[in-house]
Parts: sequence; C-alpha cells; structure tokens
Amino acid sequence: MLDQSRSKPLHHRPAPGNGRMNVALLLSCANFEGFFGGTLKQTRDSYLKTYRNDWSWYYAQGLLENGIHPILYIPALYEKGLYSTDTGVSVRFLPLERWYRPLERVWFKRLTRQTRWTYYAEERLNAIAMMRSLREALEEDGIELLYHQEYWTGRFDHVVHRVDLPVVGADHGGVGDGVWKRFKVAALNKAAMCTAQTENECRVVEQYGGKPRFQPNGCDTSEFFPDPTVAHSKTILTVTRLTNKQKRTSDLIRAVAVLPEDWSLDIVGTGPDRDMLERLAAELGVTSRVRFHGFVSRKDVRGFLHRCGVYSMPSDNEGLAVAALEAMACGAAVVFTRIRGFEPLVTDGVNGRLVPVGDVAALAAAIADAWERRDQFGAAAAETVRTRFDTRMLYAELADSLRSLVHS
Repeated sequence: MLDQSRSKPLHHRPAPGNGRMNVALLLSCANFEGFFGGTLKQTRDSYLKTYRNDWSWYYAQGLLENGIHPILYIPALYEKGLYSTDTGVSVRFLPLERWYRPLERVWFKRLTRQTRWTYYAEERLNAIAMMRSLREALEEDGIELLYHQEYWTGRFDHVVHRVDLPVVGADHGGVGDGVWKRFKVAALNKAAMCTAQTENECRVVEQYGGKPRFQPNGCDTSEFFPDPTVAHSKTILTVTRLTNKQKRTSDLIRAVAVLPEDWSLDIVGTGPDRDMLERLAAELGVTSRVRFHGFVSRKDVRGFLHRCGVYSMPSDNEGLAVAALEAMACGAAVVFTRIRGFEPLVTDGVNGRLVPVGDVAALAAAIADAWERRDQFGAAAAETVRTRFDTRMLYAELADSLRSLVHS
C-alpha cells in the first residue's frame, strides 16, 4: 500500500503468492522524466497514485486478475526503486547509466540530424544504458517472462538477445514503416512470441520470422458502459496526448471552425503541443468553442464520454487505441481516421464513421452525420466492444498464453 504522503519504495523481492508467475512489462519510453514527466506532466507520486490511463495498467490489471503478478518497468534518469500501488500492480524504475543523461538534453538532440539510422542508434544506446538495471531487476524480482512494449524498436533488438528468459514483443501502436530493420529478422526470430493488434500486423511479423499472436487491446466494460440517463449536446470530445504530428488534434480544431457555431470541442489530455493548439484556436476565431481540460482521472474521462455528442480521434497512426475502445464502450458516436488501428473497430456507417487522414472537410461532415445517427452508432459501438474487446475475455487468454511460454 502506498504511503499517503510520499511514495516509498519496497526494499524486498515481491512475493508471488499462491504460485503466481512474475512478469515484467517494459514500457517503451526512453525515460520516465522525459515522457511521463515532460510530456504528460506526471510526478513520481502522481503516476503511482492516480495515473491509470494507458494500456500498461489495463494489461497489468488483467494479468493480476488471472493469477499473474505484473510489474511495470520504466527506464528513468533519476528515479529508482520498486513501488507498490493500491491496484496491486507494482512499478519499478530502472536507472539509466549516468553517462546517458547528456544524450537526453535538448542541445545534444539539436546537434543530431534525425534519420532512421540515428533514431535507431538512439534506441540502442538507451537499451545499453538500461541493461545493468534491467538484469538486476529481473533477478531481484524473480521475473519469469519479459513483456517488451514495441518490437520495431532498436531497444527490442538489443534486449531480446541479452536476457536469459522468454521475451514477448508487443505491438502497442508502433509502426514498422521507415524503421531501420537490419537486425529485425534475428530479433523477432529470437522472441518467444510477438503480440499484434491486427491480423495484418500478424502477417508482417511472420514475414520477418517472428511468432505472432493476435492480441488486441481491450476495455473493461464493467467500468465503461452506456448511460442512457445522460443528455448529449453538440460537443466533440477527444481524449489524447497532445503530440500533433501523430494525433492531429489540430484537424478537430479546424473542423470546429467549419461546423456551425453551436458545435464545441472538449480536448482532454496534455502534451507539448498544447500552446500551439491554443494559438491555432485563436487564429481560427474558435477559442470560446474549444476547451482544454488537461489530464483528468479515469472516472472523469468516463463522465466526458457519457456527455459528448461525438467522440473523435483524427490520428495519423495508432494501435488499437484504449481511448477509442472506452469511447465506444460508453456508447459514443465515433469518428476516426481510416488507419490500421481503427479499421478493425469501425465499419463505416454501421457503428461509426471513418474518414481519410488530414481531410478536414470530410472530418467535419462525418461529425455532423454521426451526431444525426448517434443512437444507432452508439448502440452498435457499445455492442462491438462488449462482444469482441472485453478485457475479461482477452486478458484471460493472454495470461494463459504467457504461462504456456514459461512452462513449455
């Protein structure tokens, strides 16, 4: 249990209890301070006590409920130690070597021209700086399997050959396009398994010599479900990280400027591009119709989802986004882009709308259409998640699959 005034590390090896298998979920961020601290504005204490907003917490909770003890592993520049949380999920910060710290400074990154090779090299250096902490943690925690977020990274290529236990590579939105793949065949072949969010991604993994398993993200439908008592208004909602190159939240602001004045936009989330998006809203004269809410709790997210008129994510690329699943589970009328992460979720005109990436006019028209057909789309969307993406089913299957890798 967390100390209520300050998060204190555990100084002992976590007890599996009742023969539970210990699994580490290694997150793909370069370091806690840069991504969770810089991009998402989380402190160590806020992350441990209240942050439950991404795939890793869903997966960890699902594994815990199915007899596996999960520990989230997060590389860190300054944080260290193993911590408990009130969910039963543990978190360990993996200290990076001190020599790595200058590589994360802005002035150094500006000196380096970003190419696919230099980006790959940065990922390998990050892995090298993490390896001592990772090996020590795996031994101390009695880890029997390492679940590695993203297999198209240079870090995965490094780690999979240097730990003496099964490694599962996982697809959580990373894309292989433009990635340097010189060592990818050997890395995917060495992995015990690779989970993929789409059937097409499974085929790509197989082409590179990997052993794929279709494993989409899921949604806890006991927490996210329709509420027919709540009234809706002409409000577009997006729950997203404000990194515009990927998420294209600017397209929603431009769509609001096209739509009639009774439409507004709620943006939930934080990130480095918030100032730019606020300036764009001012330039388009829609500041009064665009509301930035920052980071909110999962309970508050559910309230936003119940109240919105249309939920939209105009992303350039995604995995099977948890935020999209939660919106659909709550019965929201959804408008997404026609990309690999959304096509398995939405049949255009049946349980939502799909539009081309970057087409603001099509986005605005689809939002207006989704509003008119919100009851039809919302009911069909909720049924889609309930029958195909419920965590109770998906994570029980994942837990069985991980156990089979360890005990085979």
